[in-house]
Amino acid sequence: MSRLKVLIAEDESINRKLLHASLTKWGCDVVSTANGQDACEALQQGGIDLCILDWEMPKMTGPEVCQWLRSSDLGQSYVILLTTKDQPEDIEAGYEAGADDYMVKPFKGDELYSRVSYLARATPIAGCSAIWGQMTA
Repeated sequence: MSRLKVLIAEDESINRKLLHASLTKWGCDVVSTANGQDACEALQQGGIDLCILDWEMPKMTGPEVCQWLRSSDLGQSYVILLTTKDQPEDIEAGYEAGADDYMVKPFKGDELYSRVSYLARATPIAGCSAIWGQMTA
């Protein structure tokens, strides 16, 4: 069975490495990029179940990547915007761009784990039930 495939698009190296290490530990296959354009290229390769997008990145912002994804024919990857923007109008703009979820930095590992494990349990993505079993073992 396949594993949950996660795309991280985060321009800050320390955050990208932290996310990558956590998601790998939880049994996910992870693809990491440092800007929005590279994120779109990774999405075009297919098979991404979850995208964790920083808002402020070079070349394309997280919301721009999200809008691009939603207007494409690449399927319906679940999208979490991860950002320092915490004002109600920012959150609304994130959801309007097509995000499924929104997390404010600095994020708590337990909170991200809960969201990823929920996705693994609740979303009909190939292999998610196997990932949920690995995460809870």
